[in-house]
Amino acid sequence: MQYFYDEQIRKYLLQFVRIFGNFTVQKGFDAQGNPVYETVPARYGDMSRQVGHILKENSENSLNTVPFISCYVNNLEMKPDLRRYPQFEETLQVIEKEFDEDSHTYLENPGQSYNVTRYQPVPYLLTMNVDIWTSNTDQKLQLLEQILVLFNPGINLHTNQNTLDWTSLAYCEMTNTTWSSRSLPSGADTVIDVATLTFEMPIFINPPVRVQRMNIIHTILTQIHTLDLEDFETWTVDAITGDNSSFVVTTLEDYWIRFEDGSALLLQRNGDDQGGLGTVLNWEKDVFSNYGELRPGISQIRLRQGDDVTDPSSDVIGTIDFDPNNNQRLIVNIDADTLPNNTQGTVDAIINPQNTGPGDGNLPSAVLGQRYLVLDEVPSGGIWGTITAGKNDIIEFNGGSWVVSFDSSPNGGTEYVTNTATGDQFEWTGEFWQNSYEGTYREGWWRLYI
Repeated sequence: MQYFYDEQIRKYLLQFVRIFGNFTVQKGFDAQGNPVYETVPARYGDMSRQVGHILKENSENSLNTVPFISCYVNNLEMKPDLRRYPQFEETLQVIEKEFDEDSHTYLENPGQSYNVTRYQPVPYLLTMNVDIWTSNTDQKLQLLEQILVLFNPGINLHTNQNTLDWTSLAYCEMTNTTWSSRSLPSGADTVIDVATLTFEMPIFINPPVRVQRMNIIHTILTQIHTLDLEDFETWTVDAITGDNSSFVVTTLEDYWIRFEDGSALLLQRNGDDQGGLGTVLNWEKDVFSNYGELRPGISQIRLRQGDDVTDPSSDVIGTIDFDPNNNQRLIVNIDADTLPNNTQGTVDAIINPQNTGPGDGNLPSAVLGQRYLVLDEVPSGGIWGTITAGKNDIIEFNGGSWVVSFDSSPNGGTEYVTNTATGDQFEWTGEFWQNSYEGTYREGWWRLYI
């Protein structure tokens, strides 16, 4: 392995020392009777006999400065109970914001993409000692009371703000206290008292990550034209409509969608329409800010049909735009040419013949060619005549009477029909009618062409 050093243990030590960096003690009162406070310094390093003599200038006539807090490592040992699958690795896709070299600022547009592969860290238990040097009991009590109240039993430490570092959060817990210790050499001074606090921190040492710059070109659509001058203006108009466009194609593994009533609702993978911590999912913030800018009327959503997720031949395609009233929805204009071909003639409406009939005020009078998809059995006699039609049949008026155009009872195949009243296409599954393309689409079954 090549040399690497990321100062990981050093970062833990610095954060630990910072815990004790702002404590104060009261030193008395000023001339106006106001209390006077002194900040107690905290430094890394234990007090060895040699260091003690250097600080005292090799003289027993010099006193160490107090109050003072020193922090140092007591022990570092393996932590097997925190070890998880040493061979595990995880790859993340990271997209930078675009950087403007002229203004030296980051823009809102997506920039370079990277694949970051991180590996399982190695767990250790770091034991730290904190020595509190004081010259009297009152100083000791002031410092201990401020420190001890923080640990009930521990606090969290952040070693950095890197969102890709899964070990940036550490936990520090107090495990022991020694009221007074004379084991550390302090020369011949008897006025200095040392209290020792012991802490444990489970820490993780990370191996280097692997960073790969993404240079994959997803899709290129290119048209090369040879035009006469008089045809150039016509070609330019066609090009603006999107015939000469390139797309960034993406499929999101973290989101589902629910397509209904001409709009696509963004969902979590469990089908929940809420984001993390109760926030509402947002197409622009959660999706397009990472992959590109939506182009109204050009950008597309493609809904995969059939049983094969890798087969795009039956995709239902629609152009998209943001919903101005709901940022969790996209307005989708379905291209009718991408829908399955109708196997039955269009129907004028979907009705319940038990509740309505031709010419009764809800439906127009019967005329040649009228067709309805019925949701219940057609009552015999009355305004419907002598027709015998069951639930899910399609009936038609032939000019003299109503007849069954599609009998659903023996038909177990797949049929398609369009309701001209709403423009929706319906699919016969062999058991019931359903919208041919509305519903919930899991990850991989829908794609964005941005």
